[in-house]
Amino acid sequence: MNIKHFSREAYKHLKQDLIINREKYYSDDEWLRDYFDSVGISDYVLESSVTVPNIGLVYSGDSDAEKNADDLQNIKNVYGNYKGKITPADASDPLLWSALCHIDFKDYVLKRWKKDDGTVRIEERFFASGARNSLLYYNALSRLWWSGYLTYEEEKERTNPWILTKTLMSAQQIQKDLFDQPFSMNRTVVKGLLRALDRIQERTGNSATTIFRECCDSFMNHYGAVTILDFLSADEIEVIAYSFMKQML
Repeated sequence: MNIKHFSREAYKHLKQDLIINREKYYSDDEWLRDYFDSVGISDYVLESSVTVPNIGLVYSGDSDAEKNADDLQNIKNVYGNYKGKITPADASDPLLWSALCHIDFKDYVLKRWKKDDGTVRIEERFFASGARNSLLYYNALSRLWWSGYLTYEEEKERTNPWILTKTLMSAQQIQKDLFDQPFSMNRTVVKGLLRALDRIQERTGNSATTIFRECCDSFMNHYGAVTILDFLSADEIEVIAYSFMKQML
């Protein structure tokens, strides 16, 4: 399929009329064309010349283990198939991810992100902004691409380049704690931290979420205040983070 984007005008109208349209998201009816006809927008979706395979996203259930496994598989599906097709600049565009959520992956978004009352935070999961948290954690599709982009180890001689992706998704809390940090879009820092966490998990036999949170919240932010993290390699970050987390065992 060709990668789709909402037009800027379409996205603006759809977002400002969210309250009016909210219940339509839970309907099986195709309502977007009628809605855009009603507001006088005929070309609400723009197709690029970039083609990607048609992919499906999995949803197994609502337990933490199922979510972790599903997210890992879906990250592989999205980033693996879009890798080399879109750039980080492209992936920072809310118009891309919102169109995918509304048109191609609506059912997945509704299943994966339903709350106990059956509703979804539509403004977070179907829409996006250019903000870091929106792209990395909230939008249902962009979070999958960025998780892959930040963790895929193509440059390392690994038999499994997804090993850090698996570490990231070993617990939902790990992804949240990491992506809450100001350095979370720095691939070098992310990879160094996850390599260190992978080693800690091997030692402890568990996800080590508390240790990792302390490393992210306290140590790395403090270290970043006195050292320019951008000048350190992933191997150097790994050594620093592993030394800190090992002391907490």
